[in-house]
Amino acid sequence: MNPNVPDDSAAASRYAIEAVAEITHVSRRLIVVYCQHGLISPVATPEESGWLFDEEAIHRLRHIEHLRTEYGMNMAGVRMMLEMLGELEQLREEVRFRRGG
Repeated sequence: MNPNVPDDSAAASRYAIEAVAEITHVSRRLIVVYCQHGLISPVATPEESGWLFDEEAIHRLRHIEHLRTEYGMNMAGVRMMLEMLGELEQLREEVRFRRGG
């Protein structure tokens, strides 16, 4: 049994901050900084459940690190890029919907 992953099956895809740090090679401190800047979010309030993250947060964290390391973006640049990519995806979804598929 892995102590970094909660035991109940409903939360099987939730990972403790230690596991996320190990998976992504990002320090726990930097993960918390990203949370403070609103770039990623834990699945619940850390005071209540601890620092738990889902697969989406892990994927987003990897994306953030890619933007920072490959393109030298600061937090504001990362936030802007993620917002633009989100808007682009929404527009793509709208176009797919309007085309009927």
